[in-house]
Amino acid sequence: MISFDFSKCSLKDSEMEALSKEVAKARATLKKERESGAVGFWALPFDEDLLIRCRNVAKDIRYRFQNLIVLGIGGSSVGLRALSRALWPSDNRLRLLIQESPDPQSVEKILKAIDLNRTCINVISKSGATIETTTLLDHFLTALKDKVGEKWRDHVVVTTEQNKGKLFGLVEKEKLIHFEIPENVDGRFSVFSAVGLFPLTCIGVNTQKLLKGAARAVDNHDNACRNGTIHYLLNKNHGKTISVMMTYGDALKEFGGWYAQLWAESLGKEGKGQTPLACQGPQDQHSLAQLFLDGPKDKVVTFIKVAPQRGDKLGELMERECNATAQACFESGCPSVTITLPSLDEETLGELLMTHQIQTAFTGHLMGINPYDQPAVERIKKFI
Repeated sequence: MISFDFSKCSLKDSEMEALSKEVAKARATLKKERESGAVGFWALPFDEDLLIRCRNVAKDIRYRFQNLIVLGIGGSSVGLRALSRALWPSDNRLRLLIQESPDPQSVEKILKAIDLNRTCINVISKSGATIETTTLLDHFLTALKDKVGEKWRDHVVVTTEQNKGKLFGLVEKEKLIHFEIPENVDGRFSVFSAVGLFPLTCIGVNTQKLLKGAARAVDNHDNACRNGTIHYLLNKNHGKTISVMMTYGDALKEFGGWYAQLWAESLGKEGKGQTPLACQGPQDQHSLAQLFLDGPKDKVVTFIKVAPQRGDKLGELMERECNATAQACFESGCPSVTITLPSLDEETLGELLMTHQIQTAFTGHLMGINPYDQPAVERIKKFI
């Protein structure tokens, strides 16, 4: 299990206790939304049927193809990017390419580098109408049809909501393989749905263990709620308007980006919220740490480290670097929480990501806002 060290959060017990009624109310809201099924991300770690179907389809994909291109943006890609980076199997033979942006140079670079005859495209969009993703799909399908002709349908897997949007219309018209994104699961909370599970299964990640770790966080989320309470109080009462996520370990590099999207899009509403900042240790000790220690006192840092194996000199150095930075921050008036991972495996990463989803939802309820919508993002779409 992952462990939390709250000793450097710089909050008094009395301040935490003064919020006990609000905390109890927020926890009751979590319990209600889980038990009622109104919010679907809670149930995802227990969906055995989806796990089996992902395995069956992935087996065929791994047999027939050399490349898997995932087209998706935001919640349809960042969780997959984080987990595939952290859990990439050493014996995987399927090349995974994730394309989020309709940047023409990036797209043409991919098309020049791959053989479309040996390529599967997994297009992901909850709404089925995300303009970046549908435009990318049109471009890739044109190239795919030119290469393989009428067989293009055998190269496409669609992950989208049922009975909604352009993508589901394509599924019905062309009889494509389809994975459903549940209506009650928001995109940034969807990593344990087919959004993440199918491509991760394709590259050989043990998704059963991934879900086991996520289920562990669902069953015991005391630390998620405590960490959310700390971030809420530091923001509301102490002016900590920036939430820094500092990971130690190259495998965790993409986790910070996933957290930034989750925290910002869920909580940045009604003039409230914290600005997330993702960085990596020890590299950013030589840049951003100067700001953390000697700049404005407007930050709370979450450190994530991996417990070193006995005799692992490099791992031991990484741990000392993390501990030293946390201590220096504490002495400089920059509060922090440290999370220690026992290892970098599927169960641990499943627990880590689900813990932060629960923490985010809980913090939103403490703030009195809806953590599951994104009204300002929808306003941008009106101008595109």
